[in-house]
Amino acid sequence: MTETKSTSAEVSVDQIGIVVNDLRSMVANLKDVLGIDDFRIMEWPLEGVDPQATYHGAPGNYRMLLAFATIGNTQIEIVQPLEGQNIYSDFLEEHGPGLHHIRLTVPDFEEKTASLEARGIKNIASGTGVHVGSKWAYFDTSHLLEGVVVELRKRLDGSGGEGQWIVKDE
Repeated sequence: MTETKSTSAEVSVDQIGIVVNDLRSMVANLKDVLGIDDFRIMEWPLEGVDPQATYHGAPGNYRMLLAFATIGNTQIEIVQPLEGQNIYSDFLEEHGPGLHHIRLTVPDFEEKTASLEARGIKNIASGTGVHVGSKWAYFDTSHLLEGVVVELRKRLDGSGGEGQWIVKDE
């Protein structure tokens, strides 16, 4: 069996993802309640960028509105599905809005992805992100982690492995 644990200092849990029905309302409420007001808002997929999206192993064709804010070393991602079949709409249908995923940024993305798949943990969505050269994959760990999905992201050059944003704020 392939080991999925890592002692590498380059692996980090760096994002909490929340799925909502109304992103702008959630952003306003986070500002009002917690004082978080520096969200970067954008649509995905990005215009002119091939999202290489998948949904349960098949090509995916969906759109989302995203908001990102970083607090300390952790990014909050707010996701509002807009159209098409996707794991975020599925989550809203099954659970309503709420905590959806935690993200781990890893230097050995392909190896970690293959390791989880070898353990029988299903890759439910993947694609390219909002940073130059980024790749991500979601795994259905909800049965193992009390409803929480795990996202893996390829570690990039730059601060915290995040890399460079492709687009400017909305």
